[in-house]
Amino acid sequence: HDERKQNVAANLPVRSAVQSGSASTTSPDPHSGGVGKAIFFGTAPDLTWKSTLPWLAKHTTLPIVLKGLQTHEDAYLASLHTPQVQAIILSNHGGRAMDTAPPAVHTLLEIRKYCPEVFDRLEVWVDGGVKRGTDVVKALCLGAKAVGVGRAALWELGAGGREGVERVLEILKAEIETAMRLLGVETVSELGPQHVNTRALDQEIYDGPAGLEKLRLWLQAKL
Repeated sequence: HDERKQNVAANLPVRSAVQSGSASTTSPDPHSGGVGKAIFFGTAPDLTWKSTLPWLAKHTTLPIVLKGLQTHEDAYLASLHTPQVQAIILSNHGGRAMDTAPPAVHTLLEIRKYCPEVFDRLEVWVDGGVKRGTDVVKALCLGAKAVGVGRAALWELGAGGREGVERVLEILKAEIETAMRLLGVETVSELGPQHVNTRALDQEIYDGPAGLEKLRLWLQAKL
């Protein structure tokens, strides 16, 4: 049997990840909505900065941390609600809700460009896209106080259990320490924007008006 004589199709169309994910061989269920619907099901449409944050502060003594911010405007609004809000998490939720949502590092650079005072008012955390220790160091250099790691830990949890997760953290720790040595710093507090070249990425950052004055007026009392 000569396998070379068999026909081989070399011009099959290549489908994007979005197309592959949306394709289905079964009839759609009108009652299903995928991961996005499961995550946001039950979210009230009337949640607002003015009403929800004071209500939440009355029902807990824990620090309030807002997750999912994707613009410098929202980060600025959050900073106006301190001390109720202690920190924000820049995250695009893995791109699940909108596949063209900007990564967290874009929002981090937006904040540095338009409202750097946010970093003095509350802590800015970042999650998404962290694959190695140098990613952590870059985020810290740009003003983040903490970095979330989810996918790598989950993969290792499935592959190696608790020991796998511990190994991932050990690798990240070693990579962070190596990067800091190569930068010539001894402590995290010494890291700063001078250690990162963001010129190429700056071209992808929002370049319109900051619009912060309108936000301040919007939050003023109307009576």
